[in-house]
Amino acid sequence: MVRERILPDTYTFTFLLQAGGPSLDLFFVKQVHCHALKFGFNHNLFVQNSVLSAYAIRDSAMDARNVFDEMSNKDVVTWTSLISGLVAHSNYMEALRVFKDLMADDCQPHPNVVTTISAISACGGLGYANLTKCFHALLEKAGWIETDVSISNSLIDAYAKCGDLSNATRVFNEIQNVKKDLYSWTAVITSYGMHGRGLDALCVFYQMDPLHELAPDAVTLVAILSACAHSGLLDQGLCIFELMWRRYKIKPDLRHYGCIVDLLGRAGMIKRAYSVVESMPMEPNLAVLGSLLSSCRLHNELEFGEAVLRKIELLKERGGASVLISNMYASKNEWDRVVNVRNKMRERMKGKVSGRSWIQVKDAVHEFVARNDVDPKLHMVLRSLEKLSTLL
Repeated sequence: MVRERILPDTYTFTFLLQAGGPSLDLFFVKQVHCHALKFGFNHNLFVQNSVLSAYAIRDSAMDARNVFDEMSNKDVVTWTSLISGLVAHSNYMEALRVFKDLMADDCQPHPNVVTTISAISACGGLGYANLTKCFHALLEKAGWIETDVSISNSLIDAYAKCGDLSNATRVFNEIQNVKKDLYSWTAVITSYGMHGRGLDALCVFYQMDPLHELAPDAVTLVAILSACAHSGLLDQGLCIFELMWRRYKIKPDLRHYGCIVDLLGRAGMIKRAYSVVESMPMEPNLAVLGSLLSSCRLHNELEFGEAVLRKIELLKERGGASVLISNMYASKNEWDRVVNVRNKMRERMKGKVSGRSWIQVKDAVHEFVARNDVDPKLHMVLRSLEKLSTLL
């Protein structure tokens, strides 16, 4: 197109950025951004929003923020793209700061439903119960709770992640039955499941079908199977899994098989869980294998654990598998293997992004970052273990 000397218009760059989908690499996004600037679209709101969204989707918060700060005009799409992108990549604190700036400036547009849902998700991601309650009060005063059920669904999810199950169920119960959708029921089932209330989750699950003519979808079934796994409800979980295709006409995918493997593994049925992995119609991923390996660690099944580890080693991502298998070796007093696994793990972890966690103390949220630095004393102990293993 450029070689033919046909000039691009407002929509050209937007379609270019959409062409690659989420898998499009950051370098290509920067190339498109440079072309947009060269062709004089640096003040075009439509193009700028598309570029900002592309950066945000690809977890380039710095580039997205630079585009945002350089924009002379911002609409609600601009603010929402930045906030949603930050939330999608767990930058919850920064997302809430941007939302606060939006609310503090009277010259800026009012947030829409998507903006508000993203901000509520940030509160849930942080586990900040007080701020979630503030959002809830603000939304009630603004009258948004009655107008859009998706906001209530987001509040249920946020309260559950903050550990406030009572408020999560209260929001669910306050939704009028005619307005409750599938996401409302799935959210409350998930809330009960993550708090170990499997029987309550089952009660809600069995209510939704006959009373409200809502058939569960694949996500709802993942939620209820996970609730059964975390509460040790073996028979009920297996029964629901059997009914997936027969009653609901839903073909199990990796997530459902992962729940069943977790359910069997937690119950100590390691051999049966391993046979499920072997008979799956698709290749298991790290989530399925990691769940099985965790169960092997829990029930001290070293032989099955090593077999699962061999499968995990074929995958690009290994997660915390090395930690689990090293702990299994430690429980068997096989210290030479512990040292060997830990050394390999440290080599692979070089350059990895550090893990983050948050904790709320009174009215403040504190952030912690995990480092890969080895304590000198611990290093000396490991070196001593290595020498001892060679002598033995």
